[in-house]
Amino acid sequence: MTSAVIAMTALGAAGALHLYWAAGGRRGREAAIPRAGGKALFDPGPVTTFLVAVGLFVLAGLIAWRDGLIDLPLPFAIARVGVPLCAIMFLARAIGDFRHVGWTKRVRDSRFARLDDLLYAPLCLLLAACFGVASIG
Repeated sequence: MTSAVIAMTALGAAGALHLYWAAGGRRGREAAIPRAGGKALFDPGPVTTFLVAVGLFVLAGLIAWRDGLIDLPLPFAIARVGVPLCAIMFLARAIGDFRHVGWTKRVRDSRFARLDDLLYAPLCLLLAACFGVASIG
């Protein structure tokens, strides 16, 4: 399985989950939002959540395009530049903001924080590796 297929699968699943939330689904939503002092740091509405889903699907398409799995009528330079930038973005997300997300977070007493350590940050590191491999392939 290529790194692009792994990334496409993860991003597609995350995109589908965001569509579920955008349509009003509640299961798992609370665990996906960082909290501090017991309060959610933000409350994304359906439109914002839908736009995140679209973004995740676009990233899946970008890596598929870079890996030659699909062809798009756009300048390929977009993929050559975009894929390594995504690798950097996902690596930065895994490392974190030194406050609420990533391995450098200081707030660690929430369900989100535990899942971030166990699932979200490692997934971002995996995506960074997948995009990094695809960028040199």
